[in-house]
Amino acid sequence: MLTEAQKKRVAMIIGSSAHDCEVSMVLNAGSSPVRTLTEVAETLHYMNANGIQKISHRKALMKAGRKALNVLGDM
Repeated sequence: MLTEAQKKRVAMIIGSSAHDCEVSMVLNAGSSPVRTLTEVAETLHYMNANGIQKISHRKALMKAGRKALNVLGDM
C-alpha cells in the first residue's frame, strides 16, 4: 500500500510526458539508484493495480530501473 506522498509522486511521474519521465528518472538513477529503483517499483505497482497501461511510461521506467541497477553494480 502506498502512502499519500508516494501516490502524489507516482501521479507526478505518470502525469508527465513519457520523455520527461524517462529523462528525469534516468538522471535520478545516476545519483540515487536505490531511490530510483524504489520509485520505479512503486510506480509500476500502482499502474498495475489501477489498470493503467501507458506503455511508453512503462518502457521509460524500465530503462531507468536498468540504469539504476547498472550504477549499483558498478559501486
